[in-house]
Amino acid sequence: MSHRGNSSVESNFGRNVSFVPAIVARPVNVQEVLDLLDEHQNLPVRAVASRHAWSEGIKTSGLLLSLEKICEIRISENRETVFVGAGCKIKDLLKYLAVEGLTLPSVGLIDEQTVAGATATGTHGSGKHSLSHYVVSVQIAHHDADSGTACLTRLDRGDELKAARCSLGALGVVVEVELQVRPSYNVSEYLQRHDSLSRVLSMEKDCPLQQFFFMPWSWHFFGQHRKETDHKRSLLAPLYRLYWHVGIDWGLHLVLYLLAKIVRVRSFLRGFYRFVVPLTIIRNRKVTDDSHKMLTMEHELFRHIEIEIFVTRSRLEESLSFLKSALSIFGSSTGNSRNEIGVPDDLHGSYFHHYPICVRRLLTDDTLISMSTPSISNDDEDWYAISLISLEWISKRNGFFGFADWLAPAMATRFGARCHWGKYFPLDRKTNDVLYPQIEAFRKIAMKFDPDRRFANDWLEETLL
Repeated sequence: MSHRGNSSVESNFGRNVSFVPAIVARPVNVQEVLDLLDEHQNLPVRAVASRHAWSEGIKTSGLLLSLEKICEIRISENRETVFVGAGCKIKDLLKYLAVEGLTLPSVGLIDEQTVAGATATGTHGSGKHSLSHYVVSVQIAHHDADSGTACLTRLDRGDELKAARCSLGALGVVVEVELQVRPSYNVSEYLQRHDSLSRVLSMEKDCPLQQFFFMPWSWHFFGQHRKETDHKRSLLAPLYRLYWHVGIDWGLHLVLYLLAKIVRVRSFLRGFYRFVVPLTIIRNRKVTDDSHKMLTMEHELFRHIEIEIFVTRSRLEESLSFLKSALSIFGSSTGNSRNEIGVPDDLHGSYFHHYPICVRRLLTDDTLISMSTPSISNDDEDWYAISLISLEWISKRNGFFGFADWLAPAMATRFGARCHWGKYFPLDRKTNDVLYPQIEAFRKIAMKFDPDRRFANDWLEETLL
């Protein structure tokens, strides 16, 4: 076990969260986690692994447990579930399962996160529940209420399981997750441009795994229309993967880096989306490949910051219309755009959005606080995640922060919009009290397992607990 006092600055992938813990430890097994909790009972505790999140959930002034070495995988005897160590990355789990002819029932846009981090924050793909929904049991390390010594508890039923499925580490240190698995499958996909949201949504019946992009400044839609299929891998699949890797994961991002960071001429970016991007999209060419390859991208190649906002299907159209108005106002000079949505005058022209807006559909989760937990008004309604990414220099993100800090509460008030717990998170506790009907049940369970709030931090107190 690597275990040391600490005077260096720790940070996340996006470099928007920095802090100095008293101690950083890298346990190699669960027993070492328990020993560390007993050894440092006077310190607050948080856990990290891949650090691929933008919220302040990992911050602590006490003991920081880095769990990347706890990554054992074992498939259950009935081959219906898999037990995974907290620090195992999703990409490594998927590779392990593929050898066994298995995969996960839901795969997110990237696969760099660890299993514990992804489930604890409600990470999701498109057209399915979030990964948290498929959690069968969670093993947590915490302190026994009577003796005060560190112990392990497996949560596998009732509201305690629902809380543990998406817990943000508030119950204790997640050391193992049991997830549902399913047989491997292929996905077919083709790309198509659409001029209206209604046309994109009409494609869901035939392509339930689709995601689509709302393109800034041209304001049209590009759909990645996807569905599960029994067809074999296409002969063109290797070329299609090369197109995505070279043309999108690298090519598009390099151009956006150049335009957003170096050139910084807004008219060039507007022209790029209106005239150049449509020429780069291969349309109506259906390709079939393995689900893992089809459903993931490589967003981790370029450092960025991100906020993701969730609305129900019935509020999606007006939400995107509101977002378009907001981006137009924030991206204009003061007084050059109509302002019917209440953007303060001093924010006009303060932020110019330069990245495609990804929209993905989620089925409702059987959890207490994941973003697609059913709402009070309609407990069967699908949710849609609207992802806003900025590639701006770290030192020049104030425009993004000002935009996100205004947008998130404005959409929460108007549309009941929620924010991704693992992305940039501007919503406060009072707002979340309204958005999550089962949040008080979650707090009671968190208090049961962590009555002294040793596993909490300031951010959790301000937003959730």
